[in-house]
Amino acid sequence: MKSPAPWTWIKSPSPAVGTGRNSPPRRSRFATGEAGAPPLMAYTRAHALLFLAPLLLIVLLMYGMMAWTVAVSMDDWVGMAPVWKFHGLGNFRTLLGGALRERLFTSLRNNLIWLVVFIAPTASLGLFLAYGLDLVGRAERVLRPLFLYPIALSFVVTGTLWAWMYDPDAGVINNLLRMIGLGRWAQPWIADPGLATFCLIGAAVWQYTGFAMTLYLAAIRDMPREIFEAARVDGASDVQTFRHVVIPNVGHATMIVVAMLILVTLKVFDLVWVMTFGGPGISTEVLPFFMFVATFRQQFIGIGAAISVLILILAVAVVVPYAWWSMRRLQA
Repeated sequence: MKSPAPWTWIKSPSPAVGTGRNSPPRRSRFATGEAGAPPLMAYTRAHALLFLAPLLLIVLLMYGMMAWTVAVSMDDWVGMAPVWKFHGLGNFRTLLGGALRERLFTSLRNNLIWLVVFIAPTASLGLFLAYGLDLVGRAERVLRPLFLYPIALSFVVTGTLWAWMYDPDAGVINNLLRMIGLGRWAQPWIADPGLATFCLIGAAVWQYTGFAMTLYLAAIRDMPREIFEAARVDGASDVQTFRHVVIPNVGHATMIVVAMLILVTLKVFDLVWVMTFGGPGISTEVLPFFMFVATFRQQFIGIGAAISVLILILAVAVVVPYAWWSMRRLQA
């Protein structure tokens, strides 16, 4: 008599209720409200509050430090040791009408130059490059990383590279001008008080054009392709398509790009530190650099806090009206 095969001794378990392919799905205790089920809404709210706790901590720290800065700006704090001697608006009077008035106005003027000269070329070049990349097809895979590479660099690296390029004797720019017979156009660049700020802005435009291009490219790719096909059917050229189709439909991207670039101009520090250290003289100083020098170099902590408050006021005065105007225009 043959013994049964070994695998016949093992009895396969009967399928559990609700686990078979044709079995009806099991109903959850959470859905049926059976006894013993945890209260779902209370469970969700408790964990939501738990996840929001870090955000709440960040908000408290941010606004707490802002309030602390405003308080310090009204103290006569000189030196690194805290001096809680109430000074009222004395620090602001020193900045606006005292010995530091010329330096403050020079820094403010340079920040305004950054706002005007930096934002328009960066946003415009970013839009042109984004539209060009949308047209070139497969070549975009090669070209896009080339334009994005500068934004991956820190301002310190960018400042070092461009300081070498602007060098009057060994710099690439002057040497190229001499090689092509335009040596009379060679300039001291960042050593010239009249050119230095614009040279810094040129380096920043090179770095942030890729950032603007990325946002504009995303906006163009988000547009319906039927719009471009209709323009081609109507015989529109690439330039006409850019003017009448692309520009009117990337307003939301323009609002984001300009707002971000405004913040960049208001907190620019690294390029000034690396390339000119505020010089020649104080010709390239901006408000963040002036604040750093007053606070950590000269240890006028109250003055530095007052400059920080002025930067905040300037940021609100520029960003809030622009955001309001942009939203009204987009909704129109």
